[in-house]
Amino acid sequence: MAPEITLEGDFQVLGLKPGSKPSEVRKAYRALVKQWHPDLHHSESSETQALAEKKFREIDEAYRRISESWKKKSQRFSRQPAGAHGEARQHGTKRSGTKTHAAPHASGRSKTDIRSFFRAKIVLPVLVLAAAVFILTQHPSFFRDNAVDTETSGPPTVEHSPGAIDPNSPKPSEATGPKPSVDLTATPSPVLPPALLQTPPAAPSAFFTLGSTASEVLSIQGSPSHVQGQTWTYGLSEIQFRNGRVYRFNNFDGSLRVRMQPAVSEDSVPPTHITIGSSEEEVLLVQGTPTRVEGDRWFYGFSELVFKNGRVVEYDNYFGSLKMRLLPSPLSGPEPPRNFFTIGSTPDEVLALQGTPTAVHGDRWSFDFAVVIFRDGKVHGVTSSDGTLHFIAPKKTGDTEG
Repeated sequence: MAPEITLEGDFQVLGLKPGSKPSEVRKAYRALVKQWHPDLHHSESSETQALAEKKFREIDEAYRRISESWKKKSQRFSRQPAGAHGEARQHGTKRSGTKTHAAPHASGRSKTDIRSFFRAKIVLPVLVLAAAVFILTQHPSFFRDNAVDTETSGPPTVEHSPGAIDPNSPKPSEATGPKPSVDLTATPSPVLPPALLQTPPAAPSAFFTLGSTASEVLSIQGSPSHVQGQTWTYGLSEIQFRNGRVYRFNNFDGSLRVRMQPAVSEDSVPPTHITIGSSEEEVLLVQGTPTRVEGDRWFYGFSELVFKNGRVVEYDNYFGSLKMRLLPSPLSGPEPPRNFFTIGSTPDEVLALQGTPTAVHGDRWSFDFAVVIFRDGKVHGVTSSDGTLHFIAPKKTGDTEG
């Protein structure tokens, strides 16, 4: 009972009723994040900032637990045998039945058997004949004019961009087989209804990526469960197109066969962590393919990276999904390092004492629920209600009356 109570409470945190649709949950989550994101309250009082931090974490955790419950329910449903429901109904009927109900059924058994006998004498030969015709028509030599030699010409192909991997498909110039009846490459596929989005299955090693065409996504991912404008939906995941190519995706339930491959030179040493200033290639080497991409924002679960000109400038790692590390510059000069920082300290001094921040948004660094604000490269303000920062406020000097 405890998980159900917790899940109902999670829906209440998002302002929804238990059992709301995934689209309603995502909409409510995004609206609450825009309302309570700590960045929107950094200029307000410390109490308001602490409240925003608390609400933001509650919203994120509720959304995470609801999404995990969806995934578990989907996995249980996919593992259940196809005939389980029918068997359960049959067993339930047997358990609820009595001997008084069995007598009418037994009395009509002879009539049913006679009807089945005559029906079988007519239907069975027809089925055998239909099966024989089907087997003959499947033989390549039955229709010699329309037969396709797949060993020499290969299967029909669709145009692919360099971003997608399809090792089993021949080049367009080498394909000599007949073209499919529906040319998906010549039709703006994102606006087609799902009933027309039928393509042959792709090889297990094939993936699509940012910039892949709609036909490539169809050949790799199959037909979407829903199409709305330029957005294709696969279960709880989405792909968005612009000018017929993938430019956003959200692999919420992990059902998308999407992969972003970094360009790696042979003599380069792959990094072990990412930091402020890391390139997109370095992030892919360390973190792999993001679960969601929205322009310059990459998401790994509930963690977020923000790029500018291809370099990391901000991040949010409250849930620890990122292998992030910020190191201070080597100390120079005879002055020994202090065991605390104060107003006017440098970012290097803060890093030396506190380590890597949980989140960096411009001049605002977060260490869990504590916040350090910089101005002109110096500590300008500190909020540390939980006492986790090695911060000592400067002594106040008495005001002189003039």
